[in-house]
Amino acid sequence: MGRNNRERRYTRNINIMIQEDDFERLQQGLAGSTCWTMTEYCRKLLTGKPVTVFYRNQSLDGFIHEAIALRKALQQIGQDHERLVPLLNDIKNCINKIYDHVRQNKT
Repeated sequence: MGRNNRERRYTRNINIMIQEDDFERLQQGLAGSTCWTMTEYCRKLLTGKPVTVFYRNQSLDGFIHEAIALRKALQQIGQDHERLVPLLNDIKNCINKIYDHVRQNKT
């Protein structure tokens, strides 16, 4: 890295005292972001740069759980033909649960 490289170097430290609940909010914000360190997260907040955060669609959690159960049931069909009828009933129940979950969470 030569002299022509205009890399920004951080030369100043800031120490601040905050209350426990504020620190917990910072930790939660960091945990939900793509930042690797608290320093990076705070620097972005202080400079007004955008912080990329993860959003999770919690209404899909039930669907995902039921879809996993359905996938496992379908895998069992290919491995054990004698359990076909009970597994088809399980699949029907999973589909009904998915339908009920989607219907209840419809906004």
